[in-house]
Amino acid sequence: MDWHNATLNFLGLTPLEQTILSTLTEPRNPSDIARLTGEVRTSIAYNLSKLQERALVECITSGKRKLYVARSPAEIRRLLEKATEAAGTPIAGARVKTTREDEFVIHVGAAEIVPAFARILLEIKNDRVKAIQHHLSYTDQVAVLTKEQAVAINEAIIKNRVIVDGLLNESAYNEYERKIRKNPEAYRAQIETLGGRMADYGVFPDDRLKAHAEIWIFKTTTLIINWHDKVAIEMTNADMTTLMRDMFEHVKSASRKIDHNAMMRELRELLGSHA
Repeated sequence: MDWHNATLNFLGLTPLEQTILSTLTEPRNPSDIARLTGEVRTSIAYNLSKLQERALVECITSGKRKLYVARSPAEIRRLLEKATEAAGTPIAGARVKTTREDEFVIHVGAAEIVPAFARILLEIKNDRVKAIQHHLSYTDQVAVLTKEQAVAINEAIIKNRVIVDGLLNESAYNEYERKIRKNPEAYRAQIETLGGRMADYGVFPDDRLKAHAEIWIFKTTTLIINWHDKVAIEMTNADMTTLMRDMFEHVKSASRKIDHNAMMRELRELLGSHA
């Protein structure tokens, strides 16, 4: 862990404390730390006691010897989460960047998921997006997205000439029709803009992939969204995305091709009859 990183300034570490923590990647005694840092042992002992009080350093007793080791990044995060929750503002999501290219993000709540979903889609132009969505997930999505958000996302897909390579369950459109008849206004914004996409759709059996979650696969990023529980995982990793794309193609090979835009025209006509 880079204790000199500016993002840790809120810990209020002194330069010496940062240096001491940097040496504690493994258990060491004060004499070892003094030798590595060039500081006097009494100064090291004093600063270790202060770091221990702040739970940034753990003391390990080995016989009569006392060894010290810095808390791991995971332990620091847990401590921060506990402190934040105690203050009444729990941490919503998490972000881990493993390399310059690879990043893993957990989005919690509609306020985090919707912007992430829109951001990824808006960045794509003249490319294909693969998606697997059971009607259970679509119903949840409609309940979460506002009409304005739904229209903006769908219009961006059309404007940016994004081809949606989608897989739905067999009776999805029948379910959409049933829900439109029951509550046309809840679906009007979504349905009216879903047509006109460049689409390549197929359907799979209703009892397969039956979940309140959906998968969106982009060039190097995969987004798994559970609209019902309002949590999403954004994975930017070439190998993982390649695996997801291959899994998608495997499911698609067993699907039945359908004309998505033709089905949307029928649903829009149904909406028109309920205007």
